Amino acid sequence: MPDNMQGAHAPETLDTAALRGKLTTRMWWTGIRNTVIYALMAFGVPPLGAAANRAGMSWIFIIGGPMILMGIFGLLATLSTISLAVLLTRTCRKTLAQYSFDTFCPQITKVDGAKATRGRPKSMTLTLRTAEGQKSPLMRINPAPRRGPWRNPWPEGIENGVYVAGDLPFGAVGYVPSSGAFFFMQPDDWDATAQDRKSSAPDRVTRAQDADLTRRII
Repeated sequence: MPDNMQGAHAPETLDTAALRGKLTTRMWWTGIRNTVIYALMAFGVPPLGAAANRAGMSWIFIIGGPMILMGIFGLLATLSTISLAVLLTRTCRKTLAQYSFDTFCPQITKVDGAKATRGRPKSMTLTLRTAEGQKSPLMRINPAPRRGPWRNPWPEGIENGVYVAGDLPFGAVGYVPSSGAFFFMQPDDWDATAQDRKSSAPDRVTRAQDADLTRRII
């Protein structure tokens, strides 16, 4: 945590090691599941549709066509995010090996970043405030794993407060106890918070380096 949020302790102790394993499992399971589902839609539906057509069910392509297109686009989107998902998983694991969920922020203010099409933000930003009123910098977040395009992109229940493990000028992992959702966050304006990182005590810098938080990830 940055100096102004030191001592803002969580109301209960969380098993960070267990949550670290849960986050890793969830990230890999989501990636594998999505890849298999979209691959089946893209490559499994065509032979099934052809067989159904030969059996006289020519209407099957009305249903199968959109499924094939959805599978192709979904598979391409999933494959394009693999590198970021692997990097995010690695960074979250290293962060949780160095820091514990020892800070609880009951007040979250969501601030959407630049808007994309269909109302989904290109980036999600927020500020965190402890019960004592200590406020974080504006943080950019990336849910781990990301939610599907048909769902609200924000981690479910984030308005009810989050646990934080990390050092906010460098980066941190957030955990939403009400829903079990995870997210990774770093300062939205990385350059503006550079002085906070440079003026940090050597032990804080070393710890952040061991957690792979001295560079911008998201």
